[in-house]
Formats: sequence, C-alpha cells, structure tokens
Amino acid sequence: MQIEYYNIFIDFDFKNLKYSGIEKIKLNVDDELVLDAEGIEVTSVKINGNNINFAKRENSISIPLGKFTGEIEVDFQAKVRDDLVGIYVAPYGDSYMVSTQFESSHARKFIPCVDNPAYKAEFKLSVKVGEDLDVISNTPVERIVRDGNRKIIEFMKTPRMSTYLLYLGIGKFEVNYDFSSSPIVGVITTPGKISRSDIPKQFGRQFISFYENYFGVKYPLPKEDLIAVPEFAFGAMENWGAITFRETALLADKTSSLRQTMRVAEVIAHELAHQWFGDLVTMKWWDDLWLNESFATFMSYKAVNTIKPEWDYWGQFVLDETAGAMLKDSLHITHPIEAKVEKIEDIEQIFDDISYGKGASILRMIEAYLGEEDFRKGIRSYLEQYKYSNAKGENLWKSLKDASGKPVDRIMESWIKQEGYPLITVSINGSKVKLEQKRFMQDGSTDEKTYLIPITIEINGKRTEMLFDEKNKEIDVGTDIKSLKVNLNKAGFYRVKYADLNRVSEMNGLEKFGLVNDYFYLLLAKQVTFQEYEKVIRSMLKEYNYLPVREIADQLYFLFLVNKEKYGGLALEFHKSQLEIWATKTDPLSRLTYASLVENMVMMDNDFAKDLSKEYTRLDSVDPNLKDAVVMAYAASGGERVYDEILNAYRTQKFDEEKQRYLKALLSFREGHLVVNTLSLSFTGDIKKQDIVRILPLASSNPYTRGAVWTWLKTYIDFPRKSLAGTGIFGRVLSDTLPLLGIGRVEEVKKFFSLHPIPEAEKGIEQGMEMLEIISNLI
Repeated sequence: MQIEYYNIFIDFDFKNLKYSGIEKIKLNVDDELVLDAEGIEVTSVKINGNNINFAKRENSISIPLGKFTGEIEVDFQAKVRDDLVGIYVAPYGDSYMVSTQFESSHARKFIPCVDNPAYKAEFKLSVKVGEDLDVISNTPVERIVRDGNRKIIEFMKTPRMSTYLLYLGIGKFEVNYDFSSSPIVGVITTPGKISRSDIPKQFGRQFISFYENYFGVKYPLPKEDLIAVPEFAFGAMENWGAITFRETALLADKTSSLRQTMRVAEVIAHELAHQWFGDLVTMKWWDDLWLNESFATFMSYKAVNTIKPEWDYWGQFVLDETAGAMLKDSLHITHPIEAKVEKIEDIEQIFDDISYGKGASILRMIEAYLGEEDFRKGIRSYLEQYKYSNAKGENLWKSLKDASGKPVDRIMESWIKQEGYPLITVSINGSKVKLEQKRFMQDGSTDEKTYLIPITIEINGKRTEMLFDEKNKEIDVGTDIKSLKVNLNKAGFYRVKYADLNRVSEMNGLEKFGLVNDYFYLLLAKQVTFQEYEKVIRSMLKEYNYLPVREIADQLYFLFLVNKEKYGGLALEFHKSQLEIWATKTDPLSRLTYASLVENMVMMDNDFAKDLSKEYTRLDSVDPNLKDAVVMAYAASGGERVYDEILNAYRTQKFDEEKQRYLKALLSFREGHLVVNTLSLSFTGDIKKQDIVRILPLASSNPYTRGAVWTWLKTYIDFPRKSLAGTGIFGRVLSDTLPLLGIGRVEEVKKFFSLHPIPEAEKGIEQGMEMLEIISNLI
C-alpha cells in the first residue's frame, strides 16, 4: 500500500470545540483499507461521489477496496479533547487555543488516516474558522477565502511526511518573524507573551544555519514556526515546520536565569535537529524511536556547544543525559536501546532516558571512536540516501561503517540490542594493566553479558585506544606503570573502578565527573564502602571545576534527603566549603554552580534559609540565577504566615518561568499541610496538567513533608493519572518520585501498587520500587 496525499478540509467550531471534516485520500491498495480513527465518527466514504460500504471497528474503519488506485473521500466529525494528545484545548487565563500533539500514535484522534510512520504522504490542509481567529500549520498560508463572517485558510502542500508530524493550531496569536533569509523563522505566542521571543528567534536562525552546514542539506520548508503552547504534556514536539513547545522550553529574555536560557537553547536545537533526523528521514517503526531521539539529543548538545562555547555544553551533556541514563540502565527494569514495540500502547513507555540519554551517549562514544569528520561524512551519506523516506538503525550503521572503514555495525549490535552496560575494574601489576568487564547492576547482582567497548586509556601519559570484547584483558607496556586513567573525557558509556586510586592520573573536569559519578553508584551497589566513597569526596572539598562540584553537590544533597542525621554533616561541610569558592565568580557557569549550591543549602540549613530570605524584599534586583533560591528561602523560613503571599504571587505571574519559581517555593515549605495544599491546586486548574510531571518529584524531594505527600498521592492518584493519560509520562513521574517518597515505607508502597495497578505506568513503578529498595540500604 502507498498513500500519495491527504487533502483535508476542516470546518472548525471554536466556541463549541468541535469540527467536521472532509478528506480526500489518494492511494494505491491491494486489499481492504484500514483507517485509524479514534474518537472520530466517520459518516460516509465515497468514490467518485458515490457512497461505498465501510465497517466501523473500535478505533478504526475498514473499507473493502480490493485492488484499487485512486482517490477516496471520507466525511467525519469529532470533538476537541480535554487531555493533552490528539487535537486538544490548551487554556490560558480566561481564554484558550487549540493545538495538536500526534506523536506517537495520536493523529488518528484528529483525522481518519493510516497512522504509521512508514506510510508517508503529502498533506494539503484547509481550515474554516471565524474571521477573528488565526490558524497555524506546517506550511505557509497559500490563500485565504472569505465566507461571510468566516474564512477558509488554505495551506501549501507539505513534503512527504509521516502522520505524526502534521500540525494544526487555532486561536489568537502574536508573532515575531525573522525574514532575513530562508527559511522564515518565527516565534508565535498567545497574546501578551511575545516580548520574550527575540532570544529564541535568534537561536532558531543560528541552529538552522548550523545544521544546514553540518548535514549538507538545506532546510526543505519555506518557514519554521516555533510555537509556545500554554498547556503541553511534553517539552516540545518536532512537527515539521511548526514546532510546539512548553512556554518554559521556548521563551526567554535578558531577565531570565542562565538555566532557563540554556534550556531554551537546548530544546530548540533538539527539535530543529529532528527536522532532518526524524522528519526528512523517519524511522520505519517505533522500534527505532531511539534513532530519532538519541540523534536529536546528541546533535542538540553539539549545536549549542558550537554556538555557545562558553557554556561547555558537553559538560552539561554528561550531567543531564549520560548520568540519568546510566542510572536507569543499571536497573533490572530497563530495555535495549532498540526496543521491541509490538503494541501501540507500548510506544509511549519508551520515550525515556534510554531512548534519549543512553542512545545519545552511545553516539558520542561512537563519534569519539570514529573521529568527528568520518562520523559527519556517514551522517551526510545517510540523510542523502533516505531523505523523504524511512530507514532503520542498520542503515545508519552501514553509512557510518562505509565512511570510516571501522566495524560500527558490530559495535552497535553489542550496544543497542542488549540492555545495560559494563563496569570495568582496573588493576596494575608491574608493567601490566589488567582490565575486567562485567555488567554493572545497581543492586549489586550481575550476569554474563559482555560488551564490545571502544575503550580509551592513558598509561604513563600515553593515550591508547582499543576494542575490548572479552571478560578479561591484560596490557603489557614493558615498563613500570606510575599513572593511568580509563575512559578519557568520560566519552564511554561504562563505569570504572580502580584497584588503586593513588595511581590515577591527573584528570580534567569530565573525567573527575566520571570518577565521582561512578563511585557514588558503586557505593549504592555496595561495591565500595562509604569510607572509600568519602575519601574521593574529601579529595574535592576545594575543587574548582564546576562539573565534579555540581555532581558531588547533587549526590550529597540526595544522601541528606535519604538520612540527614547520617549524611548531613558531610553534605553541609562540602557545600559550605564550595560556597566560598563560587560566591564571587562572575562567569555564567560559576553563577549556575553557585545557584545550585545555594538552593541545596536552603533545603538543608534553616539558618541559611532564614538569612537568605531577607533578599526577598528586593527580589527584582537579585541575580536572576539566585531568584529561585531566594523565593524558596522565603517560603521555607516563613511558614504559614507567607503562604498566601507566595500563592498570590504565583497566580499573578504572566510568564511560566516566574510561575515555576513560585511553584517551586510553594513546594518548599517545611509544613506538610501547606505542600499538600499546593498539590491540590492542580484540581482547580491553578496548576497546569503539564506541571504534574514537575510537582510530584519536587514534592517528594522535600524531606520535611514526604509523609503528607505520600498520603496525598495515595488518595488522589487517579487525578494525575487521568491528566497525563495517553502520554506515558505518569510512569516516568512515578519512577522519579517513589525512590524518595517511599523511604521508610517500602512495604506500604509495594502493597499500595499491588492493590492499585496502573498498567500504562507499570515500568516506571517497577523502576521506582527497585530504586527505593536500593536506597533503603543507605538508611
């Protein structure tokens, strides 16, 4: 079967949030045609104006065409949804816009279609709306036809693309366009938000230029809209030519914190990478989802690092992507990068740290092995060969192999088809280095897997590279070994344990990060003692590189949350020592590091919070990077007396960046009932559905109120579940929430979920429970 095009007309009733549609589908089919249609009423199917029979199934219609080449016409009608997938309503203030979210399998909730990424087609969309409304789609407007007090907006035809990349947005918008070159780059917001569009518009232009140069393929559409959607389950979505974003993932100006501006840059870069890798060339089926997401993740950091070298974005990569992926992939509940997807319902659960962070980390490891130029040549060849069509992972490996002459296919087979990763134990005996690999499991267990590892070692100052695919390997350098280090620049996706830390060579920031990250998780796995771990930490009390400092601060704050009596002393000692180092530094990464340390101190030290809270009266003049910490401190030290004040400030903020700041503070109170009051604001719409993904992990990491939060979650769990239905996000929320929320109540949590199963979040719950039991060993 082949689909040539969908010619779609939508008559949209914005007031009553419903629509009727007529679509003409040109196709070539050998048997019956099955169109996916979920929540859509199909009223007729015609050929040449004549009605033909069709059968309605639960979420599709079946049309017995036999061998047929030509055009069919389908009439249908549907309502706009109130969840966050398909075509849905996105409220803001006392108004709303209508937006769409179709990845992975939700285009079927908008139009009858063959909702499968392999069946690409051209789309020609026309939408009839009221005269006062604006409409956005993937392509520019071709013409507007007036019809009384209504209008029909006809869009240009799209290139061949998958159904999940179609976009429709309806409402009232403000726009900021850059017409300086092709494509036109525009930022689109709901009314009153366009003032924070110049920075994202500039990023959009810069990243498109970067990708055109890197990929050697011009951006193929005439425009690229970056659209801020006020209610959006995901961070962003790569609809071709009409990318949608949460407001906090798109909007920033000079008053924004560096953390906010960096996030905006990375998300824009990620979605723009998809315009080539995902949209121009699309995976054949969702087994290769990681091919889209891993590559866009990897390329986004490369792009940002090129445009903003002062941000050291490969350092951010190991903090944000590699570390989280290594944690999740060390659990029993993980999956290979290339996950087998047999049922539509399974797709949403693999939008996770493995598909994004691990896959991107493996690509970084492969690039380090091949060299940047051969890697780039392989990518260019792949895009040229498969543009406007579909491909599989093996097609990419062949392109990289052909470009480099190295066995990329054999290496990737080892890394994408089996889950997990290795721990390499390193020991020295005279002139010999002994390497031993075994799979690293966070609970301390292991199995017989081996991996084909592109390993990098520096021995006595000399760099060595090799492929290591045995259980054990010895390297004889013919002279006494005075120093060595393994996994240079933390480019490899594996952990390293040294038999003798005293002979480890001088390390750069990435390598120090790798050492402290490895030893923390070796501690959790009971493969090093707390004394061994503490020795590594104490060696860095006066560390001046932000990467290991931020990693250690996160680790010690986590240990404080687990048991403040046992670990609080070391956590406070490290933070106080580091605050002195970073307090007066003015470069961007130093301010970001200082802000992270200060936020941790607010939650750990009541006196510190009380002292910092005095800055609240002059919040407008506080360093933007410290504003979160100041508002948190005001809440933490103010108690019930200031709750209404902070709640009112939250409600009256125009931009989501500031709303998130006050929301974070509302979850930082020491009093359980106040934090529970905040969670319950989600019932009234004060907290957006999209922010449930944020508030539950934040609430669980407040050590003073966990009992109250657990009681709230048990009582009202169906609310966040329903709010995030169809997205797969709730499982990821529970995976991140349960390890801390369940401290001291493992059996109670286990019993609750056995009595209240949540099938769509099953993997996340199992991950969270596994991590909870591991953490409980630290108490």
